[in-house]
Amino acid sequence: MTESDGALTSAPSFEPPLRDAEIRAAPGTRARHGRTTPRHGSTPCHGATVRRTARQRVLPARTAGEGHTSARKFAEYALRTVLEVLDHRRPAGQLAAVAHPPVVAALRGMVGGDRVPFRELGVAVLARVDISMVDPATAEVYARYHRGSRHFAVAARITCARDGWRLAVLHV
Repeated sequence: MTESDGALTSAPSFEPPLRDAEIRAAPGTRARHGRTTPRHGSTPCHGATVRRTARQRVLPARTAGEGHTSARKFAEYALRTVLEVLDHRRPAGQLAAVAHPPVVAALRGMVGGDRVPFRELGVAVLARVDISMVDPATAEVYARYHRGSRHFAVAARITCARDGWRLAVLHV
């Protein structure tokens, strides 16, 4: 509120009005059937290359289309692989196929130093995975898993690389 002649008036609004998220096509892409596709064929992630703005918005699942489906399938596979590595049921080297090197190194450190939280409660079982598309090439992942009678959460970010989806950030 600002003061003008002894009366208070509302402050001006500097935020844009709320509306559905928009996807802008990057140079070298074309729009087809309501989605943007690269001119040289589809990417392994079924998403389009987008020009990122200064402020990214989370896209609702209904606007993400094929990218959302492939991201969800990858997220489930990647998180199951991570939990198997944390339980010593799979070697940590197998994470290189689904995760960026910093994530693999961090998980190797956890497993090698036996710093996996609550591992003594039993085997980790993935219960539910949800994703929110940030753009066609990036998704936020949040999931639940169980160890014995306890429930835990895991969060991640996956990105689309040339060879498919990759786990870029992980928080167990």
